Amino acid sequence: MVPLSRVDLGADTRAWFTGRDPADTAPVGGEGNLAHRRPHRPGDLAVTRRGVAEATGTDVARWHLLQQVHGAQVALVDERIPLGAELRGVDAAVTALADRPLIVQVADCIPVLLSSGGAVGVAHAGRAGVLAGVLPAAVGALRALSGRDSVRAAIGPAIGPCCYEVPEAMRATVAERLPVLAATTSWGTPALDLPAGARAQLLAEGVELVPTDAPCTRCTTTLFSHRRDPASGRQIGLIVAASPDVATSREGAA
Repeated sequence: MVPLSRVDLGADTRAWFTGRDPADTAPVGGEGNLAHRRPHRPGDLAVTRRGVAEATGTDVARWHLLQQVHGAQVALVDERIPLGAELRGVDAAVTALADRPLIVQVADCIPVLLSSGGAVGVAHAGRAGVLAGVLPAAVGALRALSGRDSVRAAIGPAIGPCCYEVPEAMRATVAERLPVLAATTSWGTPALDLPAGARAQLLAEGVELVPTDAPCTRCTTTLFSHRRDPASGRQIGLIVAASPDVATSREGAA
């Protein structure tokens, strides 16, 4: 069974991060893998996705996955987008439609879930995406869609500065653009701190960060990590805008 971590982004939003089974011994992809572009067993992938959809009260046929390319393009999911269509060539998406789950797939990059006045968004933020500005772009698109300044965000599990080793020249170059990214691994070599960079960019945009349990993916056996295992699967961040009647009933029960 795929572990699920619920994220509280407001009564009008439902959101989760998934993990993996630490007892998994599958040779390729891994139990709990949710990405079709990784080595996987198609039958198991379908079963796993259905299980997550059932546990989150969503319909896997309505999921919108991103064709992530490490850029800063943001897709708008509106009535013109077919149900369940993959969003190609983008690393973020926003929607104000209820029951249109947005999915971000990761195995070391940062999954970010966003909410603003009933509209929701996702972003895939690796090193290239953070430097390209995918997070400010996603926040701007969500504000334009919701018509509100207030945005809440949850940062999911990603590789930490303890393990994200990079060449010294890369660290120096990246730090010139975003100094907070410069870090050192737990064994004393040059590293990048992607979560710190994501937090800095979101806070600079005036976003409220929701506390989450977001450990380093490479250090944590209950999460997929490309650095730890290049044939790894992918966990996801999933967010969906609740229908008005669901949001109202939850507010009344609070």
